[in-house]
Amino acid sequence: MLASIFVTIRRLSAAFAVLLCGVLVTTVVTAACGDGAQTPPPGDGADSSPSPLTAAGNRKTQTAAAAGPTQEAKPTPTPDSQPYPGPAPKLGGNVKGITPANGQAITQLDSQSPNPERPRGVCVEADFTDLPQNVLWFRVAVDGAEVTEKLTVLVASRDSPTGGRLCYAPKEGLPVGRHTAAVSVQNPSNPNEPPKQLVSWRFEVTK
Repeated sequence: MLASIFVTIRRLSAAFAVLLCGVLVTTVVTAACGDGAQTPPPGDGADSSPSPLTAAGNRKTQTAAAAGPTQEAKPTPTPDSQPYPGPAPKLGGNVKGITPANGQAITQLDSQSPNPERPRGVCVEADFTDLPQNVLWFRVAVDGAEVTEKLTVLVASRDSPTGGRLCYAPKEGLPVGRHTAAVSVQNPSNPNEPPKQLVSWRFEVTK
């Protein structure tokens, strides 16, 4: 039977926090969601979602108004303005699977996890190959907020586990609406290193 353990992971260092808000966001489309750089069409914001790992993604920059009283400032296109749910994330390596899937709709009940031995919510199927500290390499964010310390981790063995299931599920469930999630495979011994792998995706919670 799978052994369920709750893992408390130390808070990110200041250096990793900078990397989280900088490097990861700039790579969220190219490294995690597509084959290369994309130029998203400017939108009206109806279907846009925030960048998954930083609150800065919630803001849309505005260009300065051109000279002349009749010209208006136009929003600068950002990766967030691409149509929902965006490109499917690339899985493999140390991130074998994600739940919900990109663009999938789940009920608010399914975003809760009353049974810790069968965790639900926002989950990552992790492979610990070549990761000496196994689960400590994984950082998870939902809607731009770090939730790593709130994860429920399920592994097949306490001794040298080869993989596991990492899930985040608030007691009351996630709010109804569209959400972003991201997982970064990051060296816990050197937070200044670029991520070994980054996967981000979008999903929806319904009543």
